[in-house]
Amino acid sequence: ERLAAAGMTWEALAGWLQGPMDRAAWEAVIPSMGAMALARNLRNFDEAGVSDEVASAVAAKLADPAEVARSRQFPFRYLAAYQHAPSLRWAYPLEQALGHSLANVPALPGRSLILVDRSGSMWSPLSDRSQLNRADAAAVFGTALAMRAADADLVEFGTGSARVKYREGESVLKVLERFGSLGGTNTTEAVRRFYKKHDRVLIVTDEQAAYNYHGDPTEQVPAHIPVYTWNLAGYRVGHGESGTGNRHVFGGLSDAAFRMVALLEAGASSDWPWGRK
Repeated sequence: ERLAAAGMTWEALAGWLQGPMDRAAWEAVIPSMGAMALARNLRNFDEAGVSDEVASAVAAKLADPAEVARSRQFPFRYLAAYQHAPSLRWAYPLEQALGHSLANVPALPGRSLILVDRSGSMWSPLSDRSQLNRADAAAVFGTALAMRAADADLVEFGTGSARVKYREGESVLKVLERFGSLGGTNTTEAVRRFYKKHDRVLIVTDEQAAYNYHGDPTEQVPAHIPVYTWNLAGYRVGHGESGTGNRHVFGGLSDAAFRMVALLEAGASSDWPWGRK
């Protein structure tokens, strides 16, 4: 209580101690830590040997819908914590938190086609600071958007492509188990095969298409239909145009990525007083 009243964060406490945080230090500061700070330090808690009582309190806070809402964190943050949690006692609370975090994802109206790249190059780390690979980040991003959307077709693609099944209210982790590793990158064929008069197309990829897969995938979609591409690797040459008409490409993937579609579509209508009609 005194640490919290003094505004002492766990980082400040660690710096003040000038050494590793032991069990007593962690148990003193854990009650004042936020949900994501807890999620990032689960390994430290286990290595320090925090008590079962304190661990239960951590688990309860991680799985609390109100705490997840307050943190405003998006699903792939919890997926990263889940994949790298050191012990099983954190698995179920993090799965619950991942499910609760869907409420932070904008719900897209109309019909959406969501394509997730599962080619070989997608298994590289998302960034130098992330332990999450591009393939899983793309899959949880696409799944979260699909499960929140009014009507969405979720598709994985590589050399070939296939629809990924999901049900309303289903565990995101269960859906992620249905994604595979699909070899090359034939984005154009995936769009051509699955686009059926959707209101928008969203592609999460590294845009590294194999040399023998020709064509701009965005040309498979009528010009008046928005196509959004998230390039997770930042390759110099993309698979299509960007910044013209209804074609948008974003570099990297962050929490802000979930908000971009709704913001752009609101800005292209009269929903914003300063938007285009």
